[in-house]
Amino acid sequence: MAAAASLREPVSLLATRFADARPGLRVETSFGASSELAAQLRAGAPVDVVLCADEEIPRALEAEGLATSLRPFASNRLVVLASPEVVAQVRQPGDLAGPAVKRIALPAPAVPAGHYAREWLARHGLAEAVGARAVQTENVRAALAAVDDGHADAAIVYATDARVAHSAKLAFEIPDAEQPRIVYVGLVARDSHQRESARDFLDFLVGPAGVGVLREAGFAALPGSAP
Repeated sequence: MAAAASLREPVSLLATRFADARPGLRVETSFGASSELAAQLRAGAPVDVVLCADEEIPRALEAEGLATSLRPFASNRLVVLASPEVVAQVRQPGDLAGPAVKRIALPAPAVPAGHYAREWLARHGLAEAVGARAVQTENVRAALAAVDDGHADAAIVYATDARVAHSAKLAFEIPDAEQPRIVYVGLVARDSHQRESARDFLDFLVGPAGVGVLREAGFAALPGSAP
């Protein structure tokens, strides 16, 4: 199973619980940017389930005949983190283009979190100013790590990533009205050799056990669904 980097903690736990309830079944997990996971699937990687941090990538894979059984299962939010040294000076969008933030970590544009972040920056007319000081990362967890390790002053990440930060601090939350539509979607790979188990995992993911673990990790219900 391959999953978006932001899902590392809950999916690792759910994979273990799913396998423990099925003697003889082994579940291996890998994590990375959703765009990279899609590239691996297109290249023939032996994977049964892919969990993406957006809707477009799974739909594209389905249109290419590489994915089936698409299942939306969670949502998320964007937040802005900053290093302890500058967090007091980063309280609103314009501060990301101010003197306190010399480097801001952003996932690459092809990565869902990077796309969402740039969409929000453009909304505030900050895409060019912030882009000039961007440190581009391979996924959202790498953006978080850049601030944690002192390689960037700020980052735009998911709210769930902020919960596992080491030194990075929450600078400000992005208002509901400015949040992009963030929907996580699971799929079964066309060439899966364990198609039944793969579908069972997606059922498990959207069932009470999966929803409970995801909510505990900070993931939100899908837009428009009951709380």
